[in-house]
Amino acid sequence: MHGTNSELMRRGFKTWCESTSESYRTALGLRPQDPLDPRDLAAHLGVMVWTPEEVPGLARDSLQQLVDRDPDSWSAVTIRHDDTDLTIVNSAHVPNRRRSSLTHELAHLILDHGPGRIDVSPEGHLLLNSFEQEQEKEADWLTGTLLVPRAGLIIAYRSSQDPEVLSNRFGVSADMLNWRLRMTGVATQARRARNWSRRTSPSRS
Repeated sequence: MHGTNSELMRRGFKTWCESTSESYRTALGLRPQDPLDPRDLAAHLGVMVWTPEEVPGLARDSLQQLVDRDPDSWSAVTIRHDDTDLTIVNSAHVPNRRRSSLTHELAHLILDHGPGRIDVSPEGHLLLNSFEQEQEKEADWLTGTLLVPRAGLIIAYRSSQDPEVLSNRFGVSADMLNWRLRMTGVATQARRARNWSRRTSPSRS
């Protein structure tokens, strides 16, 4: 199910993401319109998920730096630990952000971007290596597709056009939901369909 960077970005990447999302959801017993728990996806992929509190040997002061004093400096990171991919998610963030952050890290792995490297400076700052800009764009797109697939958004949008209702349904932030609405064209497509229906419906006397 993995694919190389060059192959995916030449053409058909967005279609590949939708197909990949569908495949994983089928494997997890989920419908397109169901919320995806990224921890279930991580387990399916054989990826361990920790919070900073679960990192062995992490000094108390370093932990406080990561989750109390400077929680906005990082969201999640994936490393290789004893031949296993391990993702550490910032426990200080709200649930929707944690889900998005974890899914983003899993997207990097699905795309064969490989695990990163993590170090903690003497001051307790988390030092992460970064992915290339193109890889981040790929992971962003796959993250959105995994959490809010187009097919599921179409189904959900028929029941409610309220962004808050839809974001709660998929377990994502309002920003993520609105971004997917724009990128998939679902809202625009539905609006055009309604306008067409009004124009073609017989007028009432």
